[in-house]
This record gives sequence, structure tokens and C-alpha cells, in this order.
Amino acid sequence: MENTEDILKQFRFRMKIAKRWSDLDEIGHVNNAVYLTYFEESRGYYFNESCQWDWKIDGVILASNQIDYIRPILYLDPAYIYVRASKLGNKSFEVQYLIVNEYEGKKILMSRGSSTLVMYDYKTKASVSIPDYLRERIKAYEPHLNQ
Repeated sequence: MENTEDILKQFRFRMKIAKRWSDLDEIGHVNNAVYLTYFEESRGYYFNESCQWDWKIDGVILASNQIDYIRPILYLDPAYIYVRASKLGNKSFEVQYLIVNEYEGKKILMSRGSSTLVMYDYKTKASVSIPDYLRERIKAYEPHLNQ
């Protein structure tokens, strides 16, 4: 089994999670549904950094989400989310997420997940192929996709 440090080397994009008091359940953990919000928010920042996504030109719809809850996240935990595109298909692609607590030099995996997204033309209401320019930008940012 890979250790967390080795897994994190596969991810270029990292951002701190800004938890809100309303993210917590009555036990003091981040509520399980909120993880999807963290995925969504980080995905937007990831696309801006990795491929300069123009949301007015390129549409996308969410086809599925998958989450493994490994350890509960608490309000004061110094949590970060790591994001990467892990697969590119013709019309769809997969994005992976890791949520990690980083404290006193240690990185502890709290959650992992993935989303499948489909390129979508909102005018024709149909899926479309990933444009070549987006594919090339993502592959330039994510060298593992070129292998």
C-alpha cells in the first residue's frame, strides 16, 4: 500500500479548504454531504489553473461522484484538497480528489474521491467531444495523461 506522501506526488494542484461553521454536523465533524461542495469548489479552481477553462464557451455536466470517507474532518483541522484529472476519454473525463490534514509536518489522508464529468453543449442539449485545445492544456498540466 502506498503511503500518503507517495500518492500526493501525483497531484500538482493543492488548495486549503476554507471550512465554515455550517459545514459541521452535530458531532462536530464536517458533514458528509459537504465533501461534494469541497470537490466542486476545488474543481473550479483546478480548471482555472490547469487549462484556463472558459465556462461561457465550454459546458460540462457532472455524471457521477464517488467518495471514500477515511477519517472525520474536524473544524480546526488544517485540511487541504488535492485535485487532478486522472482520465481523459472522448467526451468525458475523471477528476480525482484527496483531502489531507497537514499538521506538524505530517500528512494524513482523510478522504478520497472522484467525479466523472461530461462535455456538454447547453444549446443543443447533447454531449460533445472534449475540444482539442482543452485536451492539450490538461495534458500539458498533467503529464501522466500522456503516458
